[in-house]
Amino acid sequence: MINVILFVMLVLSTAKTDLAGECNLAGFYFELGCTPVPPADNTTICPEAFTCPDLHPDPSMCYYRGKPYADRSTIPQVAINNPCSQACSCSTTAGPQFDCAAVDCVEIFDSDKEQQCINTYELDSCCSTGSVCGKDEIAKLKTCEVDGQTYMEGQTFEPKNTRKTCICTAQWNGTTDNPSYCRDINCGLEIHYQDKIFDNCAPVFAGNMRSCPIAFQCPSTSSKVIRGLNLRSISQQCSFGNVTLSVGDEVTVDEKCTKCSCDVPPFVSCSRKTSCFE
Repeated sequence: MINVILFVMLVLSTAKTDLAGECNLAGFYFELGCTPVPPADNTTICPEAFTCPDLHPDPSMCYYRGKPYADRSTIPQVAINNPCSQACSCSTTAGPQFDCAAVDCVEIFDSDKEQQCINTYELDSCCSTGSVCGKDEIAKLKTCEVDGQTYMEGQTFEPKNTRKTCICTAQWNGTTDNPSYCRDINCGLEIHYQDKIFDNCAPVFAGNMRSCPIAFQCPSTSSKVIRGLNLRSISQQCSFGNVTLSVGDEVTVDEKCTKCSCDVPPFVSCSRKTSCFE
């Protein structure tokens, strides 16, 4: 019981430890409203599994953050946590999914090579909201030193080992827990992958599993489960379509560059080799 209490306190103390930025799949599960299962020992702060709510109580409805949406109904913009997701409405014609308006960011570039410009952003904007041009004007801006890089006032950056996107401001002090210039990254999972989550498909990640997935891998007729060793003796299991896997099991998929396994239940997760992007 003491270990559980300490773990809960640790989760709540996001200023000290950003689990979403340090633990594989934590950000993915937190966005879906899942609850972490504390590790059996104290050798790691990362959850060994998550308990997720029923994401689709009614298969004839779309769901976002636990609220149902009927066919052709629209999510209020103020309820959407991703500024690049606009005018999203439910469609159930081919299974529950959201259709959103395309957002094209047309950034301004000066054709004069001698004229230097930087685009500036606001924390809740998808596209740039302004620009600063000319060496003299840019020199007047405050700067932020983050992870060995220099950012100008108004520019965006994502600090390492966090699940945050931040704006360089005059108030930046090196911490990411200030909501005036940093916010949690929201991948829009339920909005853009509603049907994939409904079908128990697996998120596909490039590199580590702490960023947003680049796609979802769904079962096919050629998918096969390769049973492995559950070295951590985790009782929770993963679902891949209608198939159940134990931690340590792998599943073959058609994409040769993608490896999928049950690592942090209840979703199977996949990683794509970086060499496949070259």
